[in-house]
Amino acid sequence: MSKIVKNTRLGMAIPLVLALAGALGLLATYTIKSTQNHNKSNLTSYAQLQAHFIARAGTEHALLKTRFMHRELYDAICLSQGRNPLFDYSAVKTEGGVVTQATLEAAVSKYNPGPVFLYTIGEFTNSGLLTTGFNNPNKDLWLDAFMSDITSESDSGFNDVLSFSKTNSFNDSILGRMSEPFDVASYTIKSLEIAAQTVAESETTATAIENSAVVELTINANVKTARGTSWDYDIKKTVRINRQ
Repeated sequence: MSKIVKNTRLGMAIPLVLALAGALGLLATYTIKSTQNHNKSNLTSYAQLQAHFIARAGTEHALLKTRFMHRELYDAICLSQGRNPLFDYSAVKTEGGVVTQATLEAAVSKYNPGPVFLYTIGEFTNSGLLTTGFNNPNKDLWLDAFMSDITSESDSGFNDVLSFSKTNSFNDSILGRMSEPFDVASYTIKSLEIAAQTVAESETTATAIENSAVVELTINANVKTARGTSWDYDIKKTVRINRQ
């Protein structure tokens, strides 16, 4: 009888060992998969963070040029609207809250050079101090010229100073501190939109325009990682510029 009981106990040890081994195997598989997913998530967050900071670098570049060349940007905006950038629009009076041809002509003097608009009479329709439907083929020529160098790239490739190329810009001490150096990263200005032009502080000045404008800059950054993935990131920044 004792021999039978002993054999029965030995026979139960095998299923218990197999069950324990299976549980440990499942736990190990879960741990490995979880670690892989966590590492993949970390790499994704790392690439996204790099793209964010590259876009911030481009934003600082754009704001720096806007700050020191605000007059050139204001002139480019006026030219894109068919307006004379030298004309002082704050000198224009309104009649009943509306800018008329008479008030426009009265504002033109030896202290305020005209013409107010830079296109042929009858070519476009004036609407107060702005032009409706203005779509001259060359209207954005000066805006494009202003934005042309707000980029980390040049016509022949990457700018050695402003680019973030692994082979051109980073020395060995910097590369050694990066957990995963990206192959190349760049930024460029995606768009420059005129966000606001009119000033409506009261009914009598509802259609008046000051010699300033509010523009919205959109900076795009692109990062290509060593793993062959590509990430884009946009930053929008609104800034007020004037000619003074």
